[in-house]
Amino acid sequence: MDVEYVIAFSVNDKAGRGIATALIDLTKCNEIVELKNPRVKSLYLCSNLKSIVAGFNEDTIFLDFIEEFKNVKYFIILSRHSSETGMPTLTTHVPGNPWGRNDFGGKPWEIPPANPVLMWYFLKGLHIHQTKNELSKFRVSYEVTHHGPTSITRPITFIEIGSSEREWGLVEAHRAVASVVIEGIKKALYEQTEPCTISVGFGGSHYAPLFTRRAIEYSECYGHMIPNYVIRELDLDKIVFVSTKAIESTPGVKRIVIEKVKSEIKRAIALIAREKGIEIIAY
Repeated sequence: MDVEYVIAFSVNDKAGRGIATALIDLTKCNEIVELKNPRVKSLYLCSNLKSIVAGFNEDTIFLDFIEEFKNVKYFIILSRHSSETGMPTLTTHVPGNPWGRNDFGGKPWEIPPANPVLMWYFLKGLHIHQTKNELSKFRVSYEVTHHGPTSITRPITFIEIGSSEREWGLVEAHRAVASVVIEGIKKALYEQTEPCTISVGFGGSHYAPLFTRRAIEYSECYGHMIPNYVIRELDLDKIVFVSTKAIESTPGVKRIVIEKVKSEIKRAIALIAREKGIEIIAY
């Protein structure tokens, strides 16, 4: 059987481990006892998802070595989410460091490929669960491109539970996120038509409220989203570099959405989009 997805988590991460355990239970995956890779601490084959679930000791932001899995197409990372506010949050995003910093893993200026349709399925699925009583206190959103791993050459997607120890251990959150991952993979494997307009976002804040809202209301599926706090740190040459990289690392992009950036930055991004024949929406 061809395996298309590696679903990775850290065995030391309560949220990621909980999601993985629920996913394995819900899909009745088979444990692989003989572990040939010493980095792998647990391994399961989920035949109906064309996936393997792999646990590692390392924190998820340092999983650049999953690139060693050669014969797969996509990576999904199950993880906890942390924030200073501690707000209960369910998120999905692409990793990457779209600036000269690598405070949380990966390398500066590296942006791996996005999987915008799968991420949209995840966002929509999380939103459906959020409307139910058991997860009604959670905020559901995209996050912008940030943190490692970054040295990845195939589309990679994070899905996370946050933002404190309490939420990381919630069994109902584990099962909800696991079911979202399962349904998202099945749709990605078997849906024949493109369900949304693949988009890249520039501007806005970390939890991308505009892009999240547009994704749900207008069926825009976002890959990379570069926030204002990054854009403000870049000169115009670096804006062009990062914008080009974000667009090229979002396969199939058809639309650019720009939220409240300086006019010269807006013009630079719009020029790149026009040269590539991509639609532009600017606020």
